Amino acid sequence: MKKFVLAPALAALAMFLWGFLYYGLSGIPYRPLGHTVADVGPALNALFPSDGTYLIPDPKGSPEIKAEQMKRGQFAMVHIRKSGIAAMDPLLLAKGYALEFLCCALLMLLRHKTQAAVRDFSCTVKFSLMIGLIATVFSNGGEIIWWHQDFAWHAMTMIHDGVAWLLAGIVLAFFVKPIPANNPQR
Repeated sequence: MKKFVLAPALAALAMFLWGFLYYGLSGIPYRPLGHTVADVGPALNALFPSDGTYLIPDPKGSPEIKAEQMKRGQFAMVHIRKSGIAAMDPLLLAKGYALEFLCCALLMLLRHKTQAAVRDFSCTVKFSLMIGLIATVFSNGGEIIWWHQDFAWHAMTMIHDGVAWLLAGIVLAFFVKPIPANNPQR
C-alpha cells in the first residue's frame, strides 16, 4: 500500500512544490517570453467568438490562403477562455496535483513491473528520470516542431519537467526495496 499510494503521493508533492518554486517564485521560465504587450483582452474578445483553441492560418481553410499566410509569417495558436479564471484557483491546483499523482502512480507501477531490471535506489532514480526525459522531449519537441512554438519557452519547460521527474524518482526510490543480486526474479 505504501509503495502504490504513499510513495506516489509524496513524489507528486515533490513535483508540485518544485513547480511552485520554479514557476511561482523564481520567474526563471518567463525570461524568454517576448515583449510585454498592453491589455489585448478586448481585441481578443472581438477576434475569437468563444472559448477554445484557434490556429492561424485556419487548417480547415483553403490551401491557397493557408499557404500564403504561412509564407508571409502569419502563424499563431491562441488558447482563449473568455470567462477568465481565478488566480491560484484551489481547484486548478488540486487538478495539477492529481495529474502529478497519477503520473507518479503509473511510474511506480511501471517500476514494479520492471523490478528485475530496475533493482535498487540508483536504478529507480535513473529509470524515472529517463521516462520523464523521454516524455518531456517528445511533448515539448512536438510543440516546437509541429506547432512552431518558441524553443526558449519550451527549453524552460523541459528544465522544469526534467527536475520534476528526477525528484519523483528520488522520492519513489525510497519506497523500493533492493532486490538481491542472487534473487531468482532477476
